[in-house]
Amino acid sequence: MKLKDKIDEIWQRKSVRQIASLFSVNILGIPLGLVTNILVTRYMGAELFGDYKFICSVFNFGVLFATFGFFQAGNRAIILSKNREETRSFYGAMHIILAALFVLMSIGLLLFIRYDSNIAEKGLTAFFTSVIPFGFVYLWGNLYETILPADNQIGLLAKLRLYPKLINLAVVALLYFYANEVSSDRLLIILSLYTFTQFILYLYVTFKVKPTLRSWKTQLREVYNQNKKFGLNVYFGALFAIGFAHLTEILISVFGINNTEVGFYSLAITFSQPLTFIPSTIATTHYRSFSSAKRISRKLINTTLILSISSVLALWLLVPSFITYFYDKEFEPVIKINFLLCIAVFFYGISDFYNRFLQANGWGKELRNASFAVGLTTLIGNLLFIPHFGACGAAYARITTGIVYLIIMLYYYKKLVKIKESGEA
Repeated sequence: MKLKDKIDEIWQRKSVRQIASLFSVNILGIPLGLVTNILVTRYMGAELFGDYKFICSVFNFGVLFATFGFFQAGNRAIILSKNREETRSFYGAMHIILAALFVLMSIGLLLFIRYDSNIAEKGLTAFFTSVIPFGFVYLWGNLYETILPADNQIGLLAKLRLYPKLINLAVVALLYFYANEVSSDRLLIILSLYTFTQFILYLYVTFKVKPTLRSWKTQLREVYNQNKKFGLNVYFGALFAIGFAHLTEILISVFGINNTEVGFYSLAITFSQPLTFIPSTIATTHYRSFSSAKRISRKLINTTLILSISSVLALWLLVPSFITYFYDKEFEPVIKINFLLCIAVFFYGISDFYNRFLQANGWGKELRNASFAVGLTTLIGNLLFIPHFGACGAAYARITTGIVYLIIMLYYYKKLVKIKESGEA
């Protein structure tokens, strides 16, 4: 067979096209995000940028608490749905749940703001209270990131990740080049810009998936049942693993004089984030097929590892020069933090790759147990390292946690493969 024919044959596979689509979007998002960050940091300055990232961290932390496992339960219900009409009904039921959860999240954030002394010390209490309604988009985005892979809506997921970056870059560029001298509340402007673009995109996705409220009571009951069997297990695990990860930036703020190092850490995370794209993209596009596979193919694992390691080396070479050239001198600490976080994110990315296989097979209790261990490691590491090393300490803690996470995922993966191959699953 000729090479061209072989390539054409491979390209005809839907999974290959989906991988290419989602991966291309993730890669394209890197320069878009970097240019946007350059303009935003210059527009806001280090301290105000830190305040912005701190507020985003608190919202993300609130989202994690507010889901109560229902989004993961919806993911599982959609995977098991029998036809398109039933899937649309699940989308409708999930939006009812979304509205109820947002009310609970808003109440929780109001209580948090009222009794958290750190927010008052940083002078953000009144501002934070006024922007709580913006928190809806954070919850809405989490819903779609969770359930779209279950419906194999990879194209929509790709648009959801790309379009906001394009719009944000365009508007931030206008602000920086044409309104830089205007006296205004720059924190409010940037936060409003981000949430508005997200809101428009989520409306678009909702229109495309066409949710229906037909038999919504039946679907709510099914989601509730899946939550008891699967969603709650993942939720309680996520409270420890992801929750303490989101808590990292809040702890950097608590132990810092201001939120400047929060901005440094967040920026370093942004630079290291591309390392998650390869394992995440491959796992997302194979998510539905993982549920029936006995194991992940060796070829898929090797490809993921080789591409991920190559990406770490590339970032180590490119990021220092990039920061030195494009950012103000006050952002130089980001270079060391990013070097450390690249190691950590590599371990996390490979671990999440195996996590998706376990998740697709409904191993909620195992993922919960793993998340407990990961979360506890994150908390202990943060409390040990952040008071002494600040944002670099958070990176040390994340490396430690990434190693623990990978060991646990490999253990459960091998256990599941053994069960599947013996015919017990």
